[in-house]
Amino acid sequence: MKKINIFLGAILLSIWSVILFFGKHIGLSMLLFAIPITYYIVILLEKTNKIKNKNSRILIIPIIILASTYFIFNNSFFNLLNLLVIPILLIMMILSLTTTKLIAKTLLERILDIVIEPFAYIGETMTELRNLLAGKFNINKEKTKDKKSNNIIKGICITVPLVIIIIAILASADSVFSNMITNILNSFFNLFNNVDLMGIFIRVILIVCVFIYLSSFFHIITRYDEYFVDEEVKEENKSVDSTTFKMVLTSLNVIYLVFCIIQINSLFMQKTNINYAEYARQGFFQLMFVSVINLIVILVTKKYATKNNKYLNFMCIIMVIFTFIIIISSAVRMHFYEQAYGYTFLRLLVYCVLFAEAILLIPTVLYILNKQKHLLRTYCMILIVVYIGMNFINFDAIIAKGNIERYIETGKIDLEYLEEETGTDAIPEFIQILEIKNVDEQTKNETIRYINDVYEKLSNEKMDVRDLNMSKILAKKTLEGIK
Repeated sequence: MKKINIFLGAILLSIWSVILFFGKHIGLSMLLFAIPITYYIVILLEKTNKIKNKNSRILIIPIIILASTYFIFNNSFFNLLNLLVIPILLIMMILSLTTTKLIAKTLLERILDIVIEPFAYIGETMTELRNLLAGKFNINKEKTKDKKSNNIIKGICITVPLVIIIIAILASADSVFSNMITNILNSFFNLFNNVDLMGIFIRVILIVCVFIYLSSFFHIITRYDEYFVDEEVKEENKSVDSTTFKMVLTSLNVIYLVFCIIQINSLFMQKTNINYAEYARQGFFQLMFVSVINLIVILVTKKYATKNNKYLNFMCIIMVIFTFIIIISSAVRMHFYEQAYGYTFLRLLVYCVLFAEAILLIPTVLYILNKQKHLLRTYCMILIVVYIGMNFINFDAIIAKGNIERYIETGKIDLEYLEEETGTDAIPEFIQILEIKNVDEQTKNETIRYINDVYEKLSNEKMDVRDLNMSKILAKKTLEGIK
């Protein structure tokens, strides 16, 4: 690929990004930007023969799917988080395409390198751009070029003052000509009065900044191999004496055995006289944290302990079973807590984390049994799929629906939380409150006030293709139907 094409791609993407995002809410614009930049990066790597692992193109799918959520949903948490997740996935795609091996312990370091290093190569990149432009336009000899440039400057210096003097003389000699010139000048200045000069200036500055960064970024991924070379893993004898690992795993499993028996008796079998909501409140976060620690212990043991140690493998499998029970216990505690205190975003997020941990146990067991070699890749794919699922399950609607069902059963609802923490995704659920037969007057009036405020806000919001959002459109149509 010609070097100039890299800079052309950078300037087009820079202009496109400012057109899409400047002064607008993110909506369809994220998808309209993610598709061309992802496609262009893949083309760049193909044309420069950097691709070593074509299968990693599959990461394009989660990037595009997550970008589409800005068009489909209106969840402020995921809208913010995806601004970080989408670029990380894009960089992981670049690393995966250009290398055959990714080492877990250096993955974060390499991601940060690719993000930060373009700043160090800005000078080199801009010098290359200057040389390219000089090569394109420096066709004639330097003397001829200098002579023509001097002639042009002389012509401008003579022509402009002369034209101004002649126009001034003619205007003083003829009132009709004078009025015409005055009208032309007024129209010219009025044109600039109607134009947002500051907005144009800021856009130009942003385009230049984005162009400089993207040019340097593309320069790095197409010119330098040092960021994408396969890391050599020295096959040293990492195995250590297994006595320590045996003691750790055995001790922990004994503790977990006692703990799991208590969990089964108290939570699952409900054989104790306790307030389950208060009991559950004590530990779901702690248990979730413990389950993560257990995964780390298992992976460290498997990596550094004596190979093919049957006792250690057995202890690791037992720990996986106990970890699964602890995950279920944490989920049950959360369920009891929600029944008593209602549904929130954080509590629903805990369920998703626990579900992801439970799924990760499957490849972990295969890894213990020496049937899973690419554990990092498998973990990443599982986490990506779960995260995409989290983006599409519509948290706000689930939270609102759960709290409304709880209101029907108990007469308790935290409308203030729902109004502040949920967006337009939850509007159809809010309308259900008005259809409840025995709804109290205060709750009904507060709900009417809230949906009226939302409708007024949506009516005053002018959307175009860039910030198009289906959640807002459907919410507005739903509210128009009931009004």
